[in-house]
Amino acid sequence: MQYTLVNLQTFLKGYSKLKFLDFENKLINTWNDFEENTTHITPFDQLSWKKNWIEHFGNDYQGELIFNDNFFAPIKIKNKIASFIGSKDLVDYNNFLSNDDSYSSFDLFLQEVFKLDINSLILDSISEDSLLFNVLSDKSLKSKFNILIEEEDVAPFLILPESWDEYLMSLNKKRRHEIKRKIRRLEENVDFSSGDLDSISDKDEILEDFFRLHKLSSEEKKTFMNKKREEFFTDLILDYINKESLLYSYLKISNKTVACSISFTMNNNRYLYNSGFDPEYIKHSSGLLNHVFAIKRSIENKFNIFDFMRGNERYKYDLGGVDKKVFSIHLEKK
Repeated sequence: MQYTLVNLQTFLKGYSKLKFLDFENKLINTWNDFEENTTHITPFDQLSWKKNWIEHFGNDYQGELIFNDNFFAPIKIKNKIASFIGSKDLVDYNNFLSNDDSYSSFDLFLQEVFKLDINSLILDSISEDSLLFNVLSDKSLKSKFNILIEEEDVAPFLILPESWDEYLMSLNKKRRHEIKRKIRRLEENVDFSSGDLDSISDKDEILEDFFRLHKLSSEEKKTFMNKKREEFFTDLILDYINKESLLYSYLKISNKTVACSISFTMNNNRYLYNSGFDPEYIKHSSGLLNHVFAIKRSIENKFNIFDFMRGNERYKYDLGGVDKKVFSIHLEKK
């Protein structure tokens, strides 16, 4: 089975300049084909995501694409350690792209990866419901590789029902009562509006309010959103708006945005990526209600899943989230 190896930085220089050789065009088409055919895929596996991460954070890494007819792996290498392109502070899920749902030849593919100048392969942020996790947990693979599996985090998610009333009834009595009470209090006390923006014409409002509210939310978020990450988020948000794969949810009180969130959309699922709120409006539960209204609109728009993604924040469970485990898997060749 023939494998192809391509230096990722060299490829992306051509990609960024939109000057493609025939080979580069074929490579883009190959990557896009894998994106379309991979069963368990999230926005973090897409070319546009990997491109942004490498351009902003990839200077210290060697990036490689290794693929054949069944598997496609964009990886980064540093100090003889290979890993997914990305980092746990910015990526919630990882996966190899695959045309082979059985993963029948995955062990051969891993052997090709280990022909690179590496000692180990560290695969972070693998969801427990992915085919990749299942195959890496298989005993047959452990005869060829030393494998260490560690629970990394949880990623709560919500299977969306047919209607808002069904959603409310799916919550326990206390949570249902609290949500209704908070909505009623907001309706009775302030002039508010809530909605989703997804047009490039709204980019200035989206970027300005998102960064303002994200930094206001907490000292931790303010520290997190340094200049380098802000540049990354800006390019990422603009890319995904242009791909028609981003929703910006807002809650305004007296026409001032007091809470917002950024979500990616893919395969009729909604991935809540990041959010912010103004602490001065905490008495109105503005951050929580922004998520509540986003869930309501997601139900109305017939999304299948509202994925809160990485982290065990209390609000995710208050809104009905159910845990999905995320694992780190370390491999070394025997």
